Amino acid sequence: MSDLQGPGGPLGGEPDSARPLSGVPGPPPSAPASAFPAGVPTQAGGSTATETIERFGRPMRHFPVAVSCEAMALAWANQEDGPAGAIVMVDHEIGPRGYHGAIWPTPPADSLACSVILRPALAVEEADASWLAVGLIALRASEASGDHGLSLWWPADVVEGPERDVISSVKAEIQLGPGKVKSVVATMRFDLIKLGLGRDGRDNLLEQVVGAVDQVSELLSEGAAAVAAAYETRCSIVGQRLKVKLRPKGETRGTVRSIDRSARLELASPTGMVERVGIDQMMQLTVV
Repeated sequence: MSDLQGPGGPLGGEPDSARPLSGVPGPPPSAPASAFPAGVPTQAGGSTATETIERFGRPMRHFPVAVSCEAMALAWANQEDGPAGAIVMVDHEIGPRGYHGAIWPTPPADSLACSVILRPALAVEEADASWLAVGLIALRASEASGDHGLSLWWPADVVEGPERDVISSVKAEIQLGPGKVKSVVATMRFDLIKLGLGRDGRDNLLEQVVGAVDQVSELLSEGAAAVAAAYETRCSIVGQRLKVKLRPKGETRGTVRSIDRSARLELASPTGMVERVGIDQMMQLTVV
C-alpha cells in the first residue's frame, strides 16, 4: 500500500513528505517579493486603487501584495462584472490557499500566482467540471514551458514524474446564477524552479497561461463531457485502485474507471458496483 493522498501525503493529516497535495498548512511567507517583469504598473505606496492594463490582449490587474489573487479576482468578477479572460496577478499572497484550504508552500519569489475570470456556459449540475478545466489550463501552460513528463492528479494538482512532485496547484471558485454557472475564478499557482524557468520565466509562463485559457475555453464551449474526456486522458489516478476517505466521515474503495461530466471519480468495486465521489466529498486519497 502506498500512503499517497495526492502527491506527497494525506490531506488533513501528517504528510509523508515535505509536499502534500497542494501544500502543508502553516504560516504564510514573511517577506514580500516582487519579481514581475519591468514595465508592468503596480500600486505604489500600498494604495488599494486598482489599475487595469492590457497584456497579451487581456485586461489585467497586478498587485505587489494582496490577500490572494483569488480574492482580488472575485471582487473584480462580482462587484465590477469583470469580463471573461480578465487576469489578476499577485507577487506576494498573504494567504495563498487552495483545495480544502491547503496553503501553497513555494516562496512567492519562486512562484507565479494568477487568477483568470471565466464565464463558461455550464449548467449547475456540471459546475464542478470547472475544476477539470482549470487543471487542464495549468497542465497545458506548464507543458508549453518544456517537456517535464507532467500529468494531472485529481482534483487540484499538476504533478511530475513517478514521484508525483507538485508543479502547479489549482482552485476553481464557482459562482452560480439561476440554473447555470455565472462565473468561475480559476486560480493557478506554479513552481517556477521546478518548471526550470527560474524567476525570470514568470512573464513567459503567464503568456502560456493566456494561450491555454483560449484552448480550454474552446473545449468548454463543447460542454462538460468534452472537458472531462480531455482531463481523463491526462489524469494519473485513472486505472488506480484507491481508498478514499470521505467528508464528513466514512470511506470507500475501488478502481478509478473514469471521471464524469460533473468531475466525479467513478470507482468500480470488484463486484462491478460503481460509486461516484465528488470533489467536495474527498478528504484523502490513498493508492492501494
